[in-house]
Amino acid sequence: MAGQFFEVVTVKPMLRDQCEIIMQLFLHQVVSGPNQNQETMVPSSHPGAFGMIVINDWPIHDAFDPNATIVAHARGMHVQVDQANTTWYTSMNIEFVDDRFNGSKLQVMGTTPEKGQWAIVGGTGELAMAYGTIDHNIVRNNPGIDAIRQLDIHAFYTPPQMAESGTSTTAN
Repeated sequence: MAGQFFEVVTVKPMLRDQCEIIMQLFLHQVVSGPNQNQETMVPSSHPGAFGMIVINDWPIHDAFDPNATIVAHARGMHVQVDQANTTWYTSMNIEFVDDRFNGSKLQVMGTTPEKGQWAIVGGTGELAMAYGTIDHNIVRNNPGIDAIRQLDIHAFYTPPQMAESGTSTTAN
């Protein structure tokens, strides 16, 4: 297993105690083949596939290698929303399965160009009330087969124990 993939820093905003998290993870999208992890649910006859809806369950690894440890899954959908260009709108939960954040989720949305940014619009579990951004960039692309995206996550959140007690926690 790779080294620790997260850093948690306690911050003191005026309204509530929060933690800041910075992660670098790798999402593996497999479009076709035996390990396919997305499925077209609503096909489109429109040029450019406008209106197509695809459901995804993409594994997220702690390192670039597709055989690295899976620490989360990106589960949701992406929709082709642009009639003139290829623009996929993505809405998904990043659900963590690692020891530290197991069961916690980040709610994420935005468009999915080759290089772009998604908004973190919420969170649950340890990552309650999360907000922030995910810079994403394709670092390996085999068109029609698979792609690996580097995810640079920067978020603020209020862990449940901080919200309940009003006290700060220290990162491990």
